[in-house]
Parts: sequence; C-alpha cells; structure tokens
Amino acid sequence: MTPICCILLLLWAVGGRAETAPAPEPAPTDAPSESPAPNPQPQLDLERLLRIPPGGVATPDLRGGKDRETWEAEFAEAHGEVRELKARIAETQQELRELAPDDWAFTPTGGGVPSDPETLKLRADLRRDRQSLEAARQRLRELQVEASLAGVPDAWKVTPEPAE
Repeated sequence: MTPICCILLLLWAVGGRAETAPAPEPAPTDAPSESPAPNPQPQLDLERLLRIPPGGVATPDLRGGKDRETWEAEFAEAHGEVRELKARIAETQQELRELAPDDWAFTPTGGGVPSDPETLKLRADLRRDRQSLEAARQRLRELQVEASLAGVPDAWKVTPEPAE
C-alpha cells in the first residue's frame, strides 16, 4: 500500500468517527438534582486471594491442557496400537509362510501370481496392516511433538515395552 493510500485511509477512519453524534443529554427535571452515587469498585482482598482455601486441593500440573494421567494414557494407547499392529503383521507373515509351497521356484516377473483366495486375502490384510502401522507410527510421532512443545516431562511419555 502506498503512503498516500495509508494517509487517505487514516483520514477516512478518523473522519468517520468525528461524524458520529454524541449521545443526547437527559432533559433537566424540575426535581432537585441529586447526582446518583457512582458504583464503587470493590476492593480486592489480596490476603484472601493469596490464602489457600480450606481443604484446598492442589491444582493438577497441566501441560498443554492435559494432566499427567491423560498424557500417559495417550502415549500408552499410541504405543499399544503400534505393538498390536506389529504383532498382527508378524502373525500374517507367519501364516503366509505356512501356506507357501516347500519348493520355492523363481519365475519371471508377472508369472506365478498366486490365485489361492486364502493367500490373496492374507496379502491384502498384510498390505492394510502395514499402512495402518505407518499411520499409527505417524500419530505417535505427532503426539511426541505435541508433548515436546507442551513441555511434558519424559517420565510422562515413557510406556514400558512388554516382555516378548
């Protein structure tokens, strides 16, 4: 915006305010004039504000709008989802190995495509689970970034891995 445009815009804004009519004053009455008492501002009692209320409970330590239990639950859920998908992928791969013939044969590209419906279903499941695993890992990374930006302590992020 050019300086001239800025000046014109400023003059227009100021001029628009000057054109507004002031509020009309109340008409004088014949009754004796008593000015209404202004609303007194309440005094803040700092001592009362600084005192802990009786039976007061300490406010939970919030990070990013969530307390420790919420962060731990979200991390446990994210890690659990990744573990579950890894286990499902390993199980599907094992089933595919069991269905494969004992004598592996090398064929040219495009040849030897399995037509067994069971194998085709397992391969589709495996492909779907791998995509789901990548999405779950992405959600876990995003949760870690969110926690990092919120200043969440590392102790709240750790989910112990189950012994395998």
